[in-house]
Amino acid sequence: MNRRFMPIFCLALSLVSAPALRAQQDSVKQAKQLADKAKGEGNDRVKQVEDYCGAAQLAPKNKQYADTCNSYRAGLTQDDTAYMASAIEAYKNHDLDRAEAQAKLVSSYDPKLSGQAKFLLDLIRNQRLLTQVQAAWNKGDFDAVVSLTQSMTNADTKTAANVYVNDVNQYKGYIDQAQKMAASNPQEAIKQLTLAMNLNPNGPSNPSAKIAELQKATQTKSAPPAPTPAAKPAANSSGDTAKQVSKLLDDARNAEKQGNQQEALKDYAMVLKLQPGNQDAQSNTDRIEQAIRNDPAAAKNELIAAIRYFYLSQYDDARSALMNYLESPKTALNPGVASFYLGATLIEESVLATPQAQWHGPPQDAVSAFKAARKANYNPVRSYVSPELLKVWDSTGQ
Repeated sequence: MNRRFMPIFCLALSLVSAPALRAQQDSVKQAKQLADKAKGEGNDRVKQVEDYCGAAQLAPKNKQYADTCNSYRAGLTQDDTAYMASAIEAYKNHDLDRAEAQAKLVSSYDPKLSGQAKFLLDLIRNQRLLTQVQAAWNKGDFDAVVSLTQSMTNADTKTAANVYVNDVNQYKGYIDQAQKMAASNPQEAIKQLTLAMNLNPNGPSNPSAKIAELQKATQTKSAPPAPTPAAKPAANSSGDTAKQVSKLLDDARNAEKQGNQQEALKDYAMVLKLQPGNQDAQSNTDRIEQAIRNDPAAAKNELIAAIRYFYLSQYDDARSALMNYLESPKTALNPGVASFYLGATLIEESVLATPQAQWHGPPQDAVSAFKAARKANYNPVRSYVSPELLKVWDSTGQ
């Protein structure tokens, strides 16, 4: 190269390299600042990892930064994985306090692990709400039953809580009916109040006091004149049966007018017991049952009632209601839930009907029901299912 151009070339080279050198020096300086900052983060391990790894990116030639970044990141992920496994194990053992404590230790660093922790914490919160719903129902605090259920975010837990909400509505229906009929038909009002008391003896509106008032009012009415001695009519005469049938049919029609289809079905069933060939009662029974099968809202209530039957160990009622629900695919909006509880009901019935030493596993129809529930993408709330049922359920997923 011509010596006259050498100084010019060196000057140009220095002009080009100076900014790059300054940028490199700045990166090294920033990397050191991040590493120093990481040492002072205290117990915030996520920020420590972010700072060390940021330093490693700014100063890739500094092996210490890279090693520290990898070490801290691996340790954080390993600890989060252990916390999550411990939380799940505690949850399976129904130790909600420990499950919650362990899940809260999972950091936000890994999106998958932190997402699992958030889901488990939400499930725990919902299960505690369900416990509060049950306690509120037992105390007769119906407003709390409804408000707590509305605050739930987990679908399965909310379905279980809605059993109590449905009972609250049924209880209020009995009380409303009693108030409407207190003057015109005190005996029917007493019947409705008794149904309310049987449903929840701690419920509001004090039905026992109202029953006493109605009974007292009935007894204080002027006594009828003494009947003239007459020949005692034959028991269960055709005339008496006809009167009973007529009254039951009137009661059933009145129940239908008031929207109480279940009560109407009971009255029609009593008619058919007295007169098995009564066409009026049979046709109306068929009509109402068909209407219930075609009504999504009624189907939902039927499913809620069926689940409640299961948890009350009323397995015959549960099986019948669940099978009726599943027979109407157009209105069976939650077939997975119904199939699971049908399988669980069939297993419980099988266990009760078979001596323990002779029980060799679940019946095939129960296994089929569990498989149908899986096909519908249903997953039960495991803490509300017995270990024996869960063992059968888990086996159907293999």
